Amino acid sequence: MKAPVIEVRGLELSDAAHRSPRDVAFTVASGEVYAVLGRYGAGKTELLELLAGLRRPTAGTVRVHGADPYADRGAARGGAVWRDGGLFPGLTVAEIVDTWRRWTLDPADRADALARVGLADAADMPFERLAPGERRRLDLALALVGRSDPLLLDEPTAGLDAGAAREVRSVLRRLAAHGTTVVLTTRDPGEACRADRVASSPRDGW
Repeated sequence: MKAPVIEVRGLELSDAAHRSPRDVAFTVASGEVYAVLGRYGAGKTELLELLAGLRRPTAGTVRVHGADPYADRGAARGGAVWRDGGLFPGLTVAEIVDTWRRWTLDPADRADALARVGLADAADMPFERLAPGERRRLDLALALVGRSDPLLLDEPTAGLDAGAAREVRSVLRRLAAHGTTVVLTTRDPGEACRADRVASSPRDGW
């Protein structure tokens, strides 16, 4: 059995108005696509924030590659892509990735990051000309520039048409096949069922 990349035990979210159930526990293995399914406001984004080290749980433990992502973000190595993505007016795809590389310690090669998400031929394209699915794949490329593993994706196919959603799912499957761990959130049961495993979000029960 593959060693777990993510280990969560006895988790409780910190939002006092909507306390999650105690004893939320799960593991995610290397190269696995793990979906968290839940309605709006059910704690999906908060869970990703905990995994990304952006907040501390009020109870329980979160470990990514054996490290506490809140206390030691460098060791955890996770990369988050949020639903709203980024906006980069006036820049080409190559300029966006190169800027991101300058902000990143030991960045991946630009050409490699773009090739892995299917944007190798779009390097000179202005951001404004990218279709919604291409913008989402650019967000993934920026996470890959930081050699992120796991990838933490907040509703990665939300708002995309069927073709663009298929392209994003295809990218995620290729990344997982090469060992990248993927945790994604979704409100769509059909989308969740395409993952290797599915869990309900914390406030919908676990």
